[in-house]
Amino acid sequence: MNVALLNQLIQLFLVMGAGYVLYKIKYIDIPFSQKLTRLLLDVTLPLMILSSVMNSETEKDFGKIGTVFIFSFTMYVFLTIISIVIVKILHFPPRQQGMYMFMHMFSNTAFMGFPVINALYGSEAMIYTAILNVFFNLFAFTVGILIVNYEGKNNSQTESTASLINLKNIVTPGTVGSLAAVVIYFLPVDYPGIIKGFCSSVGGVTSVLAMILIGSTLAKMPLKIIFNDWRVYLFTIVKQIAVPLAVWPLMKLAVSDSLIRSVLFILFLMPVGNTSVLFATRFEKDEELAAKTVFVTTLSSIVTVPLCLNILNIL
Repeated sequence: MNVALLNQLIQLFLVMGAGYVLYKIKYIDIPFSQKLTRLLLDVTLPLMILSSVMNSETEKDFGKIGTVFIFSFTMYVFLTIISIVIVKILHFPPRQQGMYMFMHMFSNTAFMGFPVINALYGSEAMIYTAILNVFFNLFAFTVGILIVNYEGKNNSQTESTASLINLKNIVTPGTVGSLAAVVIYFLPVDYPGIIKGFCSSVGGVTSVLAMILIGSTLAKMPLKIIFNDWRVYLFTIVKQIAVPLAVWPLMKLAVSDSLIRSVLFILFLMPVGNTSVLFATRFEKDEELAAKTVFVTTLSSIVTVPLCLNILNIL
């Protein structure tokens, strides 16, 4: 088992635990969490992405960037299809089917993915994570809205649901920062040290603040509701272990570059993202289900991520 990965995951979880405790002892409250979320998404995460490409000294390769664009798009198309298939096979309750589909599609590629990839591969790989983040937002605010509102045989609101899609939501600072990072990546410019230092300093707090935010979010849930649903455990095993192990051989065939393949696969292994809770709240779906699934998959990822990578001999 890769010691660097395990150490990084343990460190992230310790910080997450600090966020949990800080919320319980009332150093953090709901208004503070909301402001922290905006700070992360609108300021520190975009600057972390920009910093990674400004400080990159690797050879610029249009072919690799094109591969990541194509595969990221293909990956979310695949996730859309496989999420529908899995939910139908596992016979989840109709009113929860859309929520389970959404949770399977949209992992925590930002708050956990960026810190893990940065720790394992450095700035060279951050551009790949940034590109995937573009497609995350593109799919979340289009296909994701349709998916989260799906209710199996009870679904009869396709037309009204489609009207909820607002393409302006795709244009977030994170998406703009990711696209800007791709442009900056190829510009033959040596950026001033002050600019690089600013982006690096502010962006550098993203990992810690993100995990504190996750911990504080989990602390809002009563423990008695977290571990009372066997379907969440079944879903966790399928999402975190079964599907990734089944997908890896396809990824090896589709992507020849080992670094790109490893980065995208590790992002594929990430637990359910906080976006699921936000969308459940926004569209009045099962917020409790979303919250406890985020908790269980995040907690289990300290085992499932190294386990999958060890079984497949990655890293």
